[in-house]
Amino acid sequence: MKRQVIAFLSIILILLSPLFSAVKASATESTTTNGDVWPSGPNVFAESAIVMEASTGLVLYEKNINKEQYPASITKIMSALLAIENSSLGDVVTFSKNAVFDVDLDSSRIGIDVGEKLTMQQCLYAILLESANEVTYAVAEHVGGTIPDFAKMMNDRAKSLGCLNTNFTNPHGLHDNNHYTSAYDMALITREAMKNETFRKIFATRTYQIPPTNIQSETRYLRNHHKFVLKQDYHYDDCIGGKTGYTSNSKFTLVSVAKRGDLELICVIMKDDTTEHQYTDSQKLLDFAFDNFSIYPIADLETEEALNESPLFTRYNSLLSKAETPIVTDEKGYLVLPNTASFKDAQKEVTFFPSDSKDSSVKQSNGNVIGTISYTYHDKYVGGADILYNSVEKPELIHKDPEIKNPSVDPNDSSPAKSSGSLRPIIIGGIVGFFVLVIILYFIFIERPRLKRRNAYYKKRAHRKSYKDDDFLDL
Repeated sequence: MKRQVIAFLSIILILLSPLFSAVKASATESTTTNGDVWPSGPNVFAESAIVMEASTGLVLYEKNINKEQYPASITKIMSALLAIENSSLGDVVTFSKNAVFDVDLDSSRIGIDVGEKLTMQQCLYAILLESANEVTYAVAEHVGGTIPDFAKMMNDRAKSLGCLNTNFTNPHGLHDNNHYTSAYDMALITREAMKNETFRKIFATRTYQIPPTNIQSETRYLRNHHKFVLKQDYHYDDCIGGKTGYTSNSKFTLVSVAKRGDLELICVIMKDDTTEHQYTDSQKLLDFAFDNFSIYPIADLETEEALNESPLFTRYNSLLSKAETPIVTDEKGYLVLPNTASFKDAQKEVTFFPSDSKDSSVKQSNGNVIGTISYTYHDKYVGGADILYNSVEKPELIHKDPEIKNPSVDPNDSSPAKSSGSLRPIIIGGIVGFFVLVIILYFIFIERPRLKRRNAYYKKRAHRKSYKDDDFLDL
């Protein structure tokens, strides 16, 4: 008996051994894959560095990204954004004595005098191109009233963007022990600023001229300090904007934005040791991100993947076709993945807002937001898009009486014309005649042959019965 049990268990183990091997192999493969799913980036000299994809906020490269660092003049990205959001480009900024003299006279300036007037647009070019500290101070006074109040605006705006390691004490970035941020927070601020078209335009400008003012009789010529933008010494053809910074405490800081196709990257370098390394580090990081990651428009992917799975949205249903459906995916939504992954590797989650939710009433230029699609890849958020409901007119059947033109009728004839409604009896008669014809044809070709077959069957049956009765009588 024991031998039979042992033999039975041995057979069970032999049969299950391939399954155990497959599970073990799968676990090993998964462990190996998880370690290699995200490409590892190059080594850089900067103490902190980050590359962030602009549309999704996905971090493609990181090095000490949450470490607090002194930002120097890249602070002015936040100052310019607040100025654009809280003023008009035609506003006139009058320079106070504090604006001219309360900043280091040896720092970046464009030589503004007390009482001089510039438009807000001219000020923004001076801030982002020449990194003019006295101009930044004057703009902060114009927008915030005082420097402390403007600094509070900066910190409130940073918190609204999700910045956790940032504290601004001034608008220009000249050194203060309590004035700091991180590479990640700076990328978030730049990402928000790049959503503003005015900022994008100024950020990408190489040169600008400020004509004579109420005090200055000569034209001021401004030139961007960022060498990628200026296209001198260090080149990066895909660069569409940037800001430099330096103090003896912060060392070299640099923000660069580059775009290739739909893939827009934000690169932040903090506390680099030389001006050369801040550019070569940025080049390496941008090349790494462009070479190892791809971006996909979610609207195209969902049209192909999601709608095809639904029986309602088919080419055979003209009222619920993909071309006519009022439910669409926002064209601004993107998905970013390593080149080693495909769209099917990302985990999708679709969320629809309740009808009484405030979020569902958010108005977009091309529809109402009724839900979201979000994607994760190995537990990282890699993209998403809003689901929009576009109000479209429902198709309606319109009845229109045909116009009867009779060329033989005299147009000057004052006799009453026949009403187009006189055609209705003819149409109704035609429909009735059609159905009568169908019934007649049905009777001739279907019902009549069936009756003949039935009558023949009954006659044949009666004949057989008569034959049997006769046989019985003969006996």
